[in-house]
Formats: sequence, C-alpha cells, structure tokens
Amino acid sequence: MHDTPPPPPIHERETEVLVEDLCIALRNVGVWDYDLPAGPRVLKAIDDARAIYHELKERGVDVKERLDLLSEQTRWRMSDLLRDCLGFPSTVPYVKEADCVRRRRRCMLCRKAERPPDAEVFWMCDDCLRRVLQAIEARAPIDGVVLFRTYNPGARCEHADAETVLASELWADTIFGNCALCLRRELNRRSGTRVADSPG
Repeated sequence: MHDTPPPPPIHERETEVLVEDLCIALRNVGVWDYDLPAGPRVLKAIDDARAIYHELKERGVDVKERLDLLSEQTRWRMSDLLRDCLGFPSTVPYVKEADCVRRRRRCMLCRKAERPPDAEVFWMCDDCLRRVLQAIEARAPIDGVVLFRTYNPGARCEHADAETVLASELWADTIFGNCALCLRRELNRRSGTRVADSPG
C-alpha cells in the first residue's frame, strides 16, 4: 500500500473542497472536545477550522447554509462552534447540542443545564446539587441518586461514619457516597463562600 499523499495547501484547494474540509475540521473539534483546552488533536482541528474559514472568507464564500445543514446532521450548533474556534483561547470551543447546552458540561442529573467549568467532582448543575443536598437532609431519595449508609470506610467520604446518610449518583462506576457537608462545601466553593465543618 502506498501512503496517502498529504492534502494540498489550503490556498490551493478548490472552494467546494474547502467548505467540506471546514465541516470535517469542525466535526473533529466536536469529537475531540474532551481533550480541550490543550490536546494536540483538538488544537490541530481548531487551527484547521480557523485557517480554512479565513481562506473562505477571503474568497467571499458564505458558509452559513452549509453549517446549518451540518448542524441538522450532527445535532450540534456548528455556527456557534466555529465562532468559538475563531475566538479560541478566549473562548473554549465545547460542542453545544441542539438545546444550546455544552455537551461536556451537561448536568448528569437533570440533563437540562450545565455544571460549572471547574466542577470536576460533582458533575451536576448548582440546582441539582441543592436538590441532592435537600434529599440527604430530608432522607427522601430523588431520581438518579441513591441514599445510603455504609460500614465500609472506602465507600464513604472522610467526614462520614457508619450512621451518616450519603448520596451517590446512579451513573457512577463505583459505590461511593458523599455527605451533606461535601455538597455544602461544593456549593459554597462555587459561590465563593465558606461553610462550617458539620456533616449535618
């Protein structure tokens, strides 16, 4: 087998080819957006999308109609993604799905809102985090969350003992519970305030 020859430089490609290359680059950004903000594959896709777009703009080509079609095909908001690529690194080009929620930031509980960009432990929006906290305090389970107590120290947070009510997301790969204090601390971290050290 012969190696596939590299594509010609952007300025030498036909306009129709460039439009499709822009679509490919944007799809690659979407597929690899979990590597943002520094993964080499997604950075190359962003660079490709920007370079191709600028060349098309110089040629006076309007890509809106093609991006609208691509959005229908992928269910991703491709015009938004292109705009974010052009603004990178000031804006990080995470894919927005049809409802305008960024896929990588979608709340794992309600599936309707976004969690904050720095929420790496609790993959929930603020409202859902409050709902889980209320469920613990009321001892009243809610959909998507299991409440429990455990004698296993490895399955509970550092604040808990065998009598502490814990919450765990049903989508979690392992059984591990966090107490009310964990959730209050996270909510206060997000809002920039402090919370007393009491699991409640």
